[in-house]
Amino acid sequence: MLKLKKLQILGFKSFCDRTELKFHGEGIAAIVGPNGCGKSNVSDAISWVLGEQSARSLRGARMEDVIFAGTRDRKPTGMAEVSLTLIDPEVFEGHHSGVPEIEIQDELAGEDWDEASLRTSAAEQTAQAEEEARPGQIIDFGGNVIATPVGAEAAAVSDGESLAEIEGQEAEPEVQAAEAGVPEVVLKIRRRKFRSQLRAGEIVVTRRLFRSGESEYLLNGKLCRLRDIQEIFMGTGLGPESYAIIEQGRIGQILSSKPHDRRAIIEEAAGITKFKTKKRLAELRLEHARQNLARINDIFDEVTRQMNSLKRQAAKAERYAKLRDEMREKLRVVLASKLAQMTRENAALEEQIHALTLEISGRGESLEQMEAAHTSAITKNAARNW
Repeated sequence: MLKLKKLQILGFKSFCDRTELKFHGEGIAAIVGPNGCGKSNVSDAISWVLGEQSARSLRGARMEDVIFAGTRDRKPTGMAEVSLTLIDPEVFEGHHSGVPEIEIQDELAGEDWDEASLRTSAAEQTAQAEEEARPGQIIDFGGNVIATPVGAEAAAVSDGESLAEIEGQEAEPEVQAAEAGVPEVVLKIRRRKFRSQLRAGEIVVTRRLFRSGESEYLLNGKLCRLRDIQEIFMGTGLGPESYAIIEQGRIGQILSSKPHDRRAIIEEAAGITKFKTKKRLAELRLEHARQNLARINDIFDEVTRQMNSLKRQAAKAERYAKLRDEMREKLRVVLASKLAQMTRENAALEEQIHALTLEISGRGESLEQMEAAHTSAITKNAARNW
């Protein structure tokens, strides 16, 4: 069973400065004060750090309303931070008895007390804490903040990103110097300072909300998801269906609510909400797996249809290639036979041409002889006439 040890509030509603509340002993702790002094803000801070998502439950219109809005003498803060420290008495190594821890503080003399200087110092410490926690800072080689984006220009760091942070140490930037004439290369990281080491059996839950709209959850100084925090406190009365924090009018609301709503509170008190949530998450994962399987089956069917079509096309292509090779083979035989026939015909024609050439040559010689005889006969007749 976890035990409440300490609550730290900074910039949440009326707590503009860092305020630390320590809870000692095993009994009941009561917060007493006049109306409007911020008693309810303490319970709102506990509900908020445990993951409350409804601004109306925190008596606000928007979640940004939980950030200190400022007063006449004090500027608004840019961040709200609440840290809740819980211990497990069975394994906690530190002091957790009913006797308050001894704290030694320097007493201020009456003449040295200056309210204005104290307020100024507290405001400076708050601003420094906001500067250290603000995400998306631009840090130079020496680790000094040289630029900080504001509003929508701020660089958000997701839960899964590497933050180069080790518990109890600062994150060291790893940047390289640029050559002359080239702008200096800087690295956007998140700087953190851990002021104390956690002991065994101690759990520190932190929630931050910035005016830029960014928010983050930390578990023992490391970024985590809201689900991680809810899983830790599920079944202890500090889960989403919390019955450990009952505000004014809550009991009457529970008695007048529907049986289904009352059942949720009873199940939370019985400690079965954690298992029902795990069952619901397992069913969601199973349903998601079913949907993925259905999509895979659809893809498989589509690929099967495409594969059958491709098989038919491949069979046609193979048949075409076979017929083409067969046609080429037969065409080769036909062309070879035609070539042989044409070769034979060419030889016969060449022989005929040669024979005709010889015949023409012989007849040409006969014609020349006949012309010579005719010429000689004419010459003789002419000589007789003379």
